[in-house]
Amino acid sequence: MKILDRYVLRETLTALVAALFFFVAVFVVVDLFEKIDTYLDNHVSAPVVAAYYAMGVPGIALQVLPMAMLLSCLLALGQLGRTNELTAMRTAGLGPVRIAAPLIAMAALVSILAFTVNELLLPDLNAHRIRLYRGEIKKENLEGPQARTNLAYLGSGGRTFLIRSYLIAQKEMREVVIQEVRDNALTGRIDAATGRWENGRWVFRNGYTRRFDKGGETAAQFTELTIPGLKERPDDFAEAEEDPKGLSYWQLEDYIDRLHQSGSRVQKYLVELYLKISFPLTNLIVVLIGVALALRNRRGGLAIAFGLSVFISFVYYALIRTGQALGHSGALPPMLAAWLGNLVFGLLAMELFRRARRGG
Repeated sequence: MKILDRYVLRETLTALVAALFFFVAVFVVVDLFEKIDTYLDNHVSAPVVAAYYAMGVPGIALQVLPMAMLLSCLLALGQLGRTNELTAMRTAGLGPVRIAAPLIAMAALVSILAFTVNELLLPDLNAHRIRLYRGEIKKENLEGPQARTNLAYLGSGGRTFLIRSYLIAQKEMREVVIQEVRDNALTGRIDAATGRWENGRWVFRNGYTRRFDKGGETAAQFTELTIPGLKERPDDFAEAEEDPKGLSYWQLEDYIDRLHQSGSRVQKYLVELYLKISFPLTNLIVVLIGVALALRNRRGGLAIAFGLSVFISFVYYALIRTGQALGHSGALPPMLAAWLGNLVFGLLAMELFRRARRGG
């Protein structure tokens, strides 16, 4: 790596750390004041509060990272412009692409890192944070009930479990109905008085199996039944299903597959799946925009850089949420809905770069 590249990267990374610290601190302070009554009423110790916010820092940082990336580019290159170092680079024959090369490489690396952290770290970290908040801060009983009633569980292979009551300790279902769906049509149903986990498998007793086809319905009574290929385990029924928004890419993909097999709509979940890839790439796109703007306007100060980064980030975020809402409603295909913000601002970045190269 050349000395010039290291210099530009050092200036940008210094500004990035400062911007991230500022934005994360603002989020933490605002949330702290919103929850201060809860902490005081429940006599929560300072170390517990500190641990709660420490667990939240990675998630907050990923949310504000695009704004911090944009601000750091505007600040770093703005400083180089005010000291005429950008002019010297252009005079030496370096074009906008060459000047921006180390920043583009950094932004691409940050995008990959953001996706990795979101997939490997955040799901478990958020689960621990929620458990800490409920148990140590809200003082809730985390043991949970000994039984779950009126349980509906989306299983694999197009099966949906409807259970009147599930005894967690006994690993036993009471009054269970299993519906089987293929190609959006109900193909089978199993009604059983009980279902119990025995020797690594579910054993259903005293019920009926029904099969539905073009010829009508066929039914048969059974006293004991096991279903080959049933993948669900007792722990799957013991806890409430996770919020799909808190799942990793691969977990959400599996959830969507189960939804699809059951005949349910998957539109909004596909949007969330594609957003898991498109959102980290905003870090790359905002850097392209920031570099192009800084190369065209070399005299901006801190106030201008901050205002511009907040405005662009706000519009960008609003466009992402608009695409998300349109995708959830079915007005846009899931892929287009998830990538709407990146498409619009990606085209904007290309146009700004074109004008920067022409000196316009």
